[in-house]
Amino acid sequence: MIKVVAASRLGAFTKSEMDFIEATFFRDAKDYGFYGAKVSTELLTKIDVSKTIKMPGTGHYLYRGRPEVLYAELKKDVGQDIVLTSGIRSVVKQLDLFLNKGYICNGNLSKAARSLAPPGYSFHGSGDFDVGKIGLGADNFTDSFAATDVYKRLIDLGYVNIRYTETNFYGVRFEPWHIKV
Repeated sequence: MIKVVAASRLGAFTKSEMDFIEATFFRDAKDYGFYGAKVSTELLTKIDVSKTIKMPGTGHYLYRGRPEVLYAELKKDVGQDIVLTSGIRSVVKQLDLFLNKGYICNGNLSKAARSLAPPGYSFHGSGDFDVGKIGLGADNFTDSFAATDVYKRLIDLGYVNIRYTETNFYGVRFEPWHIKV
């Protein structure tokens, strides 16, 4: 059982916690079995919020410019069944997601790296985003998404340029929901 601690009682990270965070970020992801490119070399890279836009009805943000335009085109051409399921992620957010995935995998960060890029290796910080089918819920992040009419329309219309294909050499699972910008 996970114990929830009120935020007001949390203090600064301890030295050992910071050492662990830095070691996780600066470690070569190949050690985890992830062979993608490192896109961000700074743990505390900030996202310039003036270059982002919150996408209505999703709770997620995209970068203005090509990602925003591409998502609007997808909505127009694919239909209203498509939804943004994940947009911009800072390195710190990716670290949080990666460590939580590691927790779910009983501390096995190599297993975690098969389904989530280690911090600094995610293209969500540079414009990529995830889409899904409205109503599919968590299955949007499984192979089930590839069987949806939304995915089929993405393929038929030529919108899908999948970064993590079924035969990728990055060491990460197939991600049919991940839109490469």
